[in-house]
Amino acid sequence: MVLVVVRTVTAVNRLVDALCLLENDRRVQVVFTYDDERPAIFAAGVHEFLQRLRAPVIPWRQALATSFDLVLAASENDDLHRLRGPVLLIAHGIGYQKYYPGRAVIAGLDPARLDPATVLALSHVDQRELVRAACPEAAERAVVIGDPCHDRMLASRHRAAEYRAALGAVDKTLVVVASTWGPDSVFGRDPGLVERLVGELPVDEFAVCAILHPGVVSAHSAWQVRAWLANATDAGLHVLPPEAGWQAAILSASCVVSDRGSLALYAAAMDLPLLMAGGRSATTVPGSPMAALAAQTARLDDRDLAVQIRLAIRRHTTGAHELAVKQAVGDPGRSAELLRPVLYRMMALPEPPAPAEFPPVDPAAPRVTEAAAFVVGVRGGALQRFPSTRHPHELDHRHLVAHATMATLRQVTNAAILYRRLDGHEQWRFTAWAAETLRQWPNAHLVAATVGDRTCLIRARAGGTYRMTVERTEVDALVFASLAYIRLQDGELSTMEHVRVGDRSVSATVQAL
Repeated sequence: MVLVVVRTVTAVNRLVDALCLLENDRRVQVVFTYDDERPAIFAAGVHEFLQRLRAPVIPWRQALATSFDLVLAASENDDLHRLRGPVLLIAHGIGYQKYYPGRAVIAGLDPARLDPATVLALSHVDQRELVRAACPEAAERAVVIGDPCHDRMLASRHRAAEYRAALGAVDKTLVVVASTWGPDSVFGRDPGLVERLVGELPVDEFAVCAILHPGVVSAHSAWQVRAWLANATDAGLHVLPPEAGWQAAILSASCVVSDRGSLALYAAAMDLPLLMAGGRSATTVPGSPMAALAAQTARLDDRDLAVQIRLAIRRHTTGAHELAVKQAVGDPGRSAELLRPVLYRMMALPEPPAPAEFPPVDPAAPRVTEAAAFVVGVRGGALQRFPSTRHPHELDHRHLVAHATMATLRQVTNAAILYRRLDGHEQWRFTAWAAETLRQWPNAHLVAATVGDRTCLIRARAGGTYRMTVERTEVDALVFASLAYIRLQDGELSTMEHVRVGDRSVSATVQAL
């Protein structure tokens, strides 16, 4: 029987990757436990996460009284020495990059907490010297296994297009903001960054996803974090749940904005464009791979965010982060074949005959809300749409487009265009809805309804009802409502209309109804 000792949600995530190597083996029963008598600071959410996994959980006191063939853990801060069975301790980040706050002790290597009998799983052979400084006896027993999380991401890269689709970022530049916890994190130092990103980046060209360290939610509660991010999520920010999805999100990214947390190194290991944000953390170990990566990576500042992101993507070269990554992860791509023999040797079981490999990660399942109101206009000959936020936009033909029922009263009252979404079988509803909406909201110049991916139905207050059929489905058909608004201010719609959105030119046929 295998016992998995869970201290935080982060620890569960780390250990689940290793547990993949025990799947399909009917000889192995896995149970979970956590110390409810001496919980971690960030223990909130552990019980709920294990429930969602539908994992078997035994009380801590029962775990102390039971013998196990193997104990898996990701924190030395649990009383692992009290458990009956060989213990394998896996780092809960990408190597040993941080000090404990306020202490000159490397996280994961606290000499006062390390048990010499514990087997430490290292991601790089050079980490053995760090272990030796903390606990010489443990250094001799340590094994190099590479990084299971890193290698599971490698095993998932071929599914990047699927992951992007799950985040609503097909044919868009996906910006992933990854924040660790603490005052020097992205969220701690600049909590308004995600709102500025969704407010400043054109919605037809960019999507923004936030990954918050589970410790942020544990410290403040899911309710509070949702409240703090309400404006950003209303504007279209995708927020991942704290327990899953971050690996898929990183693999989906066009550019990652991160602090000095582990996700910056994982993004670098996946060879992605990277920008640093947050503070220059005093907890980063000098000379560590994280310190090296931070020193060589450009920082995001208060200038135009779209310009900085496009520049980071354009300037990125293959292997740009290679030196820092090589210091953090040894034997890339070999973790499964290195780790599984260790697990089975400690359980005193023969390995299964099939090759050891990690399965791909599942797509992310973010909390997604489509922006209900847009500021729309023309800049540089292209139509641009932005979520209606506090960020100002200088645009020609500037106007507000609002969802007729999902937008706020202020937005609906001031909108030049009111819209709704219809399924294909609901087209018949448009005529009556358009008339009633124009009657109810006298400031609206035009009402529109998208039907499926390719059709936009339009009725103007000045007269005229039109069906616009779009040739390309990767652009929201609603953009043609704004084009119609602009055209009808000065004249009429032609039978074929063209609009540039980002770097794409899109056409639509126009039929008067």
